[in-house]
This record gives sequence, C-alpha cells and structure tokens, in this order.
Amino acid sequence: MDGECRSLDALEIDGVTFHLDNRPGAQRAISRDCEFVLVKSPRLLSFYEGLCEDPPKAILEIGMFEGGSLVYFDKLFEPDVLVGIDLRRQPIEALEQYRSTRPHIKTYYGRSQNSPHTRGAAQSNFPNGIDLVVDDASHLYAETLETFENIFPLVRPGGLYVIEDWAWAHKASAQAPGSTWYDRPAMTNLLFALTVMAASHGVIDSLTIERTHVCVRKGRGMLPPGKMDISHLLRGRTLPLI
Repeated sequence: MDGECRSLDALEIDGVTFHLDNRPGAQRAISRDCEFVLVKSPRLLSFYEGLCEDPPKAILEIGMFEGGSLVYFDKLFEPDVLVGIDLRRQPIEALEQYRSTRPHIKTYYGRSQNSPHTRGAAQSNFPNGIDLVVDDASHLYAETLETFENIFPLVRPGGLYVIEDWAWAHKASAQAPGSTWYDRPAMTNLLFALTVMAASHGVIDSLTIERTHVCVRKGRGMLPPGKMDISHLLRGRTLPLI
C-alpha cells in the first residue's frame, strides 16, 4: 500500500484484503494489487452485510475512489452485473487488473455523476432494472439530486438506492465560516424532499436514514416526468434550503 495506514482496520474476503481508511482524502492510501482501500465505516459495512440474505445482483456504484468498494460488493454479493462510474479520468490500476478476468464488471471514467452519459451507461448495462445503486460521489446537494432524478427511475421495484455521507453539513467541523463547503446547500435538503415523496408517492416504498447513509427502497409508482417536484404536496408552503 502507498503510504502508512494509521489506525486502520482490515478485512479479507476470498484472498483480497480491504483496508478501511477514513482519513481525509489527501491522506488516504492507494489500492495496490489485491489490497484495496475501502472508505467505509464499520457501521456502513454492517448495513451492506445485512443485504446478504437477499443479495443484489445488478449493482451500480457512482463514485469509486480507489475501487475498494466495487471489489467489496463483488466479493460480498457475487453480482451478475457490477458497474462503477467515476469522475476521475485516470483508470484505477488495481481495479482494472482485478476486473480483467471478470467480464461482469464494467468501469467508466471521466464521467460526472449527473452527466447524461452516466444515465446512458446505467440504461445500457441494466435493461432489466437495477437492484442496488450506491451514490458515493460528490456528496453535494445539486449534483446528488440530479443523479437521483436520472437514475432512480431505473431501479426495479423493491430495489435500493443508497446515498452515503449525507450528514457532512451538520458535523462540528462544518460549522465555522470558511470551512469546506460552508456556502454549499446541505444534502439534508434532498432528505427533506425524499421524506415528502415517501409520504405521498408510491414511488418510494420506504426511507431509512442513518447517520452514515440514507437508503431509499423503490416502490411501484413512477417519478413524475422532468425534475423532482414536491411543491404541490406542501399545502402552499415551501421547504427552506439549509
């Protein structure tokens, strides 16, 4: 591994080692050979492990960092189709080596999460719908909202759409003016809208919020065409943007 991984836990699955590295981005290690950096807390890993009773077989991950979570999902769920998309243009060498003998895994680089090309990749690879979407990309409200609008309609009924690390705006480190993203809208704004939709539309069957992630279970309804609009469900009021 590149760099020293202080205070890290590690787990091994089928000969692949995963190093849990939750330090700030510039300090994180780099995936090498069969050792992958996994930017997940034990709490979040427990959530994914809990899906093993009915494992998702069609998985889309948006935001791959060093490829550790894509490999983790492959080992944990043994999916039929596994697609990863990332903004970075330079391929992840360790991930590309891993998937070279695994044709069910596809990776796309140089694509922003809310790009039409991202939706196009999802449509082409999952003609029968997606079982699990993991958005671990920008963690910014506008980009994450647009990604949800683009991708959630492709999730099959009963499938899951997970948004990680939504709570950054409410941590102590984010409260001081001048802190990173201080002027950016909180991801919580999206959670407000999803809560209204869960109460009012059959498109969301359930909504589970934990401090590490939010999990949306797809219902059988359809999103209204165009942008996600809940204004008609607020009795003439408006939601504040925090």
